[in-house]
Amino acid sequence: MSSTGEIASLQHRIQQAVISVMVGGFGLPRRQVGELLARALADAGIPDQPAPWMRTAAAEIAVGRLLVLNTAHIPDYLEHAEPDPETHATG
Repeated sequence: MSSTGEIASLQHRIQQAVISVMVGGFGLPRRQVGELLARALADAGIPDQPAPWMRTAAAEIAVGRLLVLNTAHIPDYLEHAEPDPETHATG
């Protein structure tokens, strides 16, 4: 059984991998974002994640949504980020 500290560490590593993809993944095709996300997670030593989560995460990132696993791990510069209206559709 994992301790609370181990879970928090894992959440932090996953969130950092997600953020690294979010920074350059907005507007890319979902499949490409999914490949970037899989690579970032593998580079961070994160085990394979469930396919439904990976598809959903890639889709959210591709359309410019902030994907949050734990609000404690979101950097200030992303917490109040607004999507670029020229790049992202509203509504």
